[in-house]
Amino acid sequence: MERKEQTILIIDDQPTNLRVMAEYLEMDGFELMVAQNGEDGLAIARAGQPDIILLDVMMPGIDGFETCRRLQQDDRTRDIPIIFMTALADVDHKVKGFEAGAVDYVTKPIQQAEVLARINTHLRLRELTRQIQQSNQEIRDAFENLNATQRQLIESEKMAALGNLVAGVAHEINTPIGIGVTAASTLADETALFFKEIENGQIKRSVLEDYVNVARDSSELILRNLSRAAELVQSFKQVAVDQTNLDQRKFSLKPYLTEVIRSLGPRLKQTGHRIEIEGDDQVKLTSYPGAFSQVVTNLVMNSIKHGYPYGGHGLMRFEVYQDADRVILQYTDNGCGISPENLNKIFEPFFTTARHGEGTGLGLHITYNLVTQKLGGTIRCESQVGQYTQFTIQLPIEVRKS
Repeated sequence: MERKEQTILIIDDQPTNLRVMAEYLEMDGFELMVAQNGEDGLAIARAGQPDIILLDVMMPGIDGFETCRRLQQDDRTRDIPIIFMTALADVDHKVKGFEAGAVDYVTKPIQQAEVLARINTHLRLRELTRQIQQSNQEIRDAFENLNATQRQLIESEKMAALGNLVAGVAHEINTPIGIGVTAASTLADETALFFKEIENGQIKRSVLEDYVNVARDSSELILRNLSRAAELVQSFKQVAVDQTNLDQRKFSLKPYLTEVIRSLGPRLKQTGHRIEIEGDDQVKLTSYPGAFSQVVTNLVMNSIKHGYPYGGHGLMRFEVYQDADRVILQYTDNGCGISPENLNKIFEPFFTTARHGEGTGLGLHITYNLVTQKLGGTIRCESQVGQYTQFTIQLPIEVRKS
């Protein structure tokens, strides 16, 4: 049940002092608890949880300093403000009182107005401290909820990207598989006709030559298109596994970048944009390829969504090179650029210039977090309106496991 009055515990071995203080405080509406020695005071404080304690120093048994120290060591009473009230007015005793854990030190003889002022001040401070602690806890809870929501959004973005990857690769595979099936069917039909000619004993040189030509062409078509399909499947398999697991491993940066771009092929074909990849083929990273692939995908998709609002055939370019123990990845598009007032906002969560709900505003924010936290690197952007946008990413050759 919530206490209606604020409670004060007075610990003093002199009955006269207890009576006088009680008269002062009861007139001001405080509820009182009293104890005539330190042991009783400790027991009452632990059980009653007063709002403030007035404590004498010179008492039988344990003195006020020891009583204060024990109150401060107990989780049940640690946060209760303690005011010493004593005739020991020298500096050494005051210092000893504050070292024991008191919040104030009042010298006897007691002045009613002074005591009430100090009590009310420390009660207000305690209430303010409680409010601050409560506000801090609410802020921590809100921050944790925000982080949890952000993690969910990032996971949703990741799975949406993976879903688009699956759909795109499936569409892309249909073409070489379809050509391979058609070529195999043609070869099967021609083989059946060829065997019928052999059974009839009417085999001619021209028939043999026609069959050999069809077999050669069909075999080439089947091999070439099945190889293309196998490449797509391998690219999809590695990129998809990396995106879902985000495990650390050693990989060649430029070839892996090529695989990621290949997985984006279906989407790029719809736009007519081109992507060029240049740089050192020998650069290797011990890092998180899944995070890297998501960064690359987000950069490309950001260009497609925002860099070419008026259509056209854009050029997006990756350049990879090593500088000492770091790798530099520069990504540039020749799109519409970013205005100066928006350039400093692009990595903020939920910031987007897309209209009609076309963007979540999380793509570049996720990219920034992946680069700086997961990949242990840095990312910066520069842009000229109407000319280009360039992202420069620096990554360590070997990132510590997170």
